[in-house]
Amino acid sequence: LSKKAWRPLDGSPPAPFGLYAGIGATRLSPGAEKAIRSLYPQRDGESLMEDGQQRPQLAYQIVHGLVQSQLRLPMCLSGACAGADETFGELAIKSKHHLVHFLGPGDEEWAGEKAKASQSEFYEHVSSELLEGDVLNKAFDKAAESRIIGSQRNVDWRKKVAETAARRNYLQVRQADAVYVIAWRMRQGTDPFRGKEDVPPSETPVMDVGGGT
Repeated sequence: LSKKAWRPLDGSPPAPFGLYAGIGATRLSPGAEKAIRSLYPQRDGESLMEDGQQRPQLAYQIVHGLVQSQLRLPMCLSGACAGADETFGELAIKSKHHLVHFLGPGDEEWAGEKAKASQSEFYEHVSSELLEGDVLNKAFDKAAESRIIGSQRNVDWRKKVAETAARRNYLQVRQADAVYVIAWRMRQGTDPFRGKEDVPPSETPVMDVGGGT
């Protein structure tokens, strides 16, 4: 896993392929938006997926390792938020890729205006039972224990993780062949939850994509 996740790149990332995640910050700088757009070939078109053709229960299949080989690819997995998510969604559609935006309970109200206007047919609503099930609980416990260290392990640190972590991100990356993320380097000496409180520099994570993710 470490070799796959941290393989160094020689030059620009490859164009999106297979089952891929396109996620990141809700506010894009011009450079960040340019970086996303540069990944895709310059062509316009309609999505290959007609209304109602979205893969049923894809979230369940991802969680339980049941993604099948006949999945229609390329497919972008995202979350419909403003910024990176809806930009990846826009370009996936124009490039004739399939698209799924995973939305948990309450997530739709945070969808970006562009996603609401032209990408809502690609929403897959995910139940709280799946997002709070044993598989995701174990994954988030492991991730939190590696991110929250030192003095940040106070009495309510798990509660803070629960309040800030985006559990649907697991669905976007767990079975992905590639993950494209717009993130920022956190300022050393800021806390791992919201990046607003002073902490020892060694306790600051390297990167963040928003919401303590």
